[in-house]
Amino acid sequence: MPSGKDIRRRIKGVKTTGKITRAMEMISAVKMRRAVEQVLAMRPYAIAALRILARVSHVLAHEDHPLTERREVKNELIVVITSNRGLCGAFNAQIGKRVRALYRNRGDNQFSFLTIGKKGDALVRRMGGNIVASFPEIINAPDAEAVRPIVSILLEEFEAKRVDRVVLIATDFVSVMLQRVVERELLPFSEAEVLKTLEEKAEPVAGEFLIEPAPEAVLSVMVRRLLEAELLHAVLESNASQEAARMLAMRNATDAAKEMTADLTLAYNQLRQGKITQEIAELSAGMAAVQG
Repeated sequence: MPSGKDIRRRIKGVKTTGKITRAMEMISAVKMRRAVEQVLAMRPYAIAALRILARVSHVLAHEDHPLTERREVKNELIVVITSNRGLCGAFNAQIGKRVRALYRNRGDNQFSFLTIGKKGDALVRRMGGNIVASFPEIINAPDAEAVRPIVSILLEEFEAKRVDRVVLIATDFVSVMLQRVVERELLPFSEAEVLKTLEEKAEPVAGEFLIEPAPEAVLSVMVRRLLEAELLHAVLESNASQEAARMLAMRNATDAAKEMTADLTLAYNQLRQGKITQEIAELSAGMAAVQG
C-alpha cells in the first residue's frame, strides 16, 4: 500500500501534468481558430476550382489528353497527409488505419508513397513502403508555393507512366468534434470523380467553357494550377483537423488529471484518517492499561 508521502508526490505530479495539458489545450485552441479561418477562406476558391476542374476534365476527355488516360492500375502513388507531432488523439491513427487497409488489400498492385507530415513518413517506413518524396515542412506553413513541387512530382510520375493512379488520403474538417478521413483520386482526371467530390462540398454548377487560344495551349497550365489549389486545400483541411483533435485530446487529458487528483486526494485523506483513528485507538488502549 502506498504511503502518504507517495500519494502526495503523485498528486503533485498529476497536478503539474494537468497544468501542462491545459496550456497545450489553450495553444491548440488558438492554432485551431487560425487554421479554421484559413480553411473557411480557402473553401470558396477550392469549390470553384473543383467546378472548373470538372468541366476541364470533360474537355480533356474529348481532347484525348494524357492526364485523363485510364490505364490498367498496376502501380499506384498514395499521397498521405498527417501531422508532424502527436498528442492529437486518433487523428493520425485513423489515417494510418486507412493506409494500412489499402496496403494490405493491394493484391498484385505496387504502391509508392508521397508523404506530407512526419507521422505519415514514419508510418510508411514501418510498413516497408517505398517513399518517393517527403514534405514535412509544408504542414507548418502551407501555401501555393510550397505545394508546387508536390504537384510537379505527381504530374511527372503519372505522365511518365511510372504510376497508373494517384490517390490522396487526408482528413476533412467537419467540425471541432468531427474530422473525417477521405480518400480521393487525383489522377487521372475524371469528371465523374471530381463531381463526386464536389457533391460533398457544394452543388455542381453546369456550364460551358470557351478556351482560347486553344485547349492545348491553356490546359497544361490550368490543370497544374487547379491541382495545386486542390492539394493546398487538403493540407489546410488537415491542419484544422489535427488542431481540433489535439485540442480535444488535451481537454480530455486535463479532465482526466482533475479526476485523478480528486481520487488521489480522497485516498490520501482516507489514509490519513485511518492513521489518526489508529493513533487514537492506541492512545485509548494505553490509557486504559495504565488506569487498569
